[in-house]
Amino acid sequence: ETQCVYSKFVHMTSFENITQTLPQGFEVTLSSSNSFSAHRRTIPLVEYLQETYENEVLPFHLSNATWYLFGETYSETWMNILNEYCLPPCQTCTKDLSALSFGIGGKGSGVQWHVHGPGFSQSLHGRKHWILYPPDQKPIFDPDFTSRHWMEEIYTPLPQSKLPYECTLYPGEMVYFPDKWYHATLNLDHYTAFVSTFTTEHGFS
Repeated sequence: ETQCVYSKFVHMTSFENITQTLPQGFEVTLSSSNSFSAHRRTIPLVEYLQETYENEVLPFHLSNATWYLFGETYSETWMNILNEYCLPPCQTCTKDLSALSFGIGGKGSGVQWHVHGPGFSQSLHGRKHWILYPPDQKPIFDPDFTSRHWMEEIYTPLPQSKLPYECTLYPGEMVYFPDKWYHATLNLDHYTAFVSTFTTEHGFS
C-alpha cells in the first residue's frame, strides 16, 4: 500500500487547488447546520466556495437555513480523494474499520450540538473550535439556532462548573471525540477544511 503524504492532501484541498482536484463543474451536496442536518441542497462547488468565502454566519442566523459541506462526501469521486488522507494513529483507524468525511465551512459556520459514535477530526485549513460535554451532561440548546449563537449567547453567562470541554484546532491539529459525547463546532476562518474519521473501537471489548 502506498504511504500517504500529509502535505500532498493539504495541497490538494486548499482553497486555491480544490476546484482543480475535483472534476470541472463538480457539484456538492450541502446539509443544514442544525442538530439533525435535516435539509439538503446541491450546488456547484465553485458557487459554494464563493458563498462561503464572501459570507459570514452571524449569531442571529438560523442553523436550519445555514448550509454546510459535511457528511455528503461518500461518492466515488470523494473516496478517490480521501484515499490520499493519512488516517489517525489508532487501532481501528484502517480503511475497512473507519469512515471518512470531508468538510468545508466558512467563518461563523459549524454544527449545533449533536451526538454520534467516536472518532477523530483534523483541521487542514483554517481554525475550528470544538466544545464537548460527557454523555450525562446534555447541554441546553435550540437545535435550529447556530453553534455561534450558543457560544455568544448561552456560553458567556455559564458558571465555571457548567462550562464545556473546549479546544481550538489549528491547521494540522486533531481532536478525538469519544462515543456519544455531545459536541458542537464553530469555524473561525473564511475557508475551514477538515476531515473526520469515524471509528469503531467502542465495539471492541
